[in-house]
Amino acid sequence: MDFRRLQAFASVYELESFSKAGKDLFLSQPTISTHVLSLEDELGVKLFDRIGRRVLPTQAGQVLYNGVKKIFRIIDETKADIHDLKNQVCGQVVVGGSTIPSNYLLPAVLSDFRKKYPEVCVDLRVGDSIKICRDVLSGELDFGIVGGFADHFDLDHGLLLKDTLYVVSSPGLKLKLPDRITPGDLKSMPWVLREKGSGTRQAFENAMSDCGIALQDMRISTLVQSTEALVRCVLAGVGVGVTSGLAVQKYVESGELTILDISDLDIKRNFYIIRHRRRSLFTCSNKLIECVKRHITDNGDKFL
Repeated sequence: MDFRRLQAFASVYELESFSKAGKDLFLSQPTISTHVLSLEDELGVKLFDRIGRRVLPTQAGQVLYNGVKKIFRIIDETKADIHDLKNQVCGQVVVGGSTIPSNYLLPAVLSDFRKKYPEVCVDLRVGDSIKICRDVLSGELDFGIVGGFADHFDLDHGLLLKDTLYVVSSPGLKLKLPDRITPGDLKSMPWVLREKGSGTRQAFENAMSDCGIALQDMRISTLVQSTEALVRCVLAGVGVGVTSGLAVQKYVESGELTILDISDLDIKRNFYIIRHRRRSLFTCSNKLIECVKRHITDNGDKFL
């Protein structure tokens, strides 16, 4: 099979579009179509169904894509091995991070890493903790950094950093709240919460459970998919929210947000580095893992 045809096929599969695949590979749409048609003629099967504007893989297309991913992986491993012989660290690392690590921990790490290993391309993918765990287990990610992890026999995890979560509100909303707030008062307050699967939400639910409060008994005004959206909603006075001190430090210092002092409520969670226990990683991936561990250890006090 021609490697260029396989690249075209894989791009169409992932993007569900011939035109998008053409842009992705800097080829014309007719060229992409020709590559796919040639593969279909060679294999004697139809690889895609066209339903409206969408392009969906047939069963044969799904089987071929799984094989193509393995082929591409072997090629990348071979290239990395050859570069290792020349004492060069290069290649691509695909790392996943939940919102807080991706936005507040990893940028500084990646800056240092790129200075030392400029030939390595890092593909940083953001998702909630559950999605990152799933993608590490499926092989989509080399490793991940999350605020909560799924308990799975193939998932290896190591503690990176302890984090404190705070309940925050806008100054205007705080004036409407009791001077002394108890866990029982939390049920009547309007809340902005992260989606299910978020490590922040998981830690908050655990803390509420310890106080004898179920999430369904609380006034949830808004659900959001990211920390940034949560902070923006709280700044606008939509409700109170719970998030890492890393995300709100500058807003608290400027007076735009205020931390609510709630008696008997202490919300802690950990950040973990996770990887597939049975999967071997490229040298560049291992180097980035080393850099993450070293950087967090050296700067951990700055993140608390």
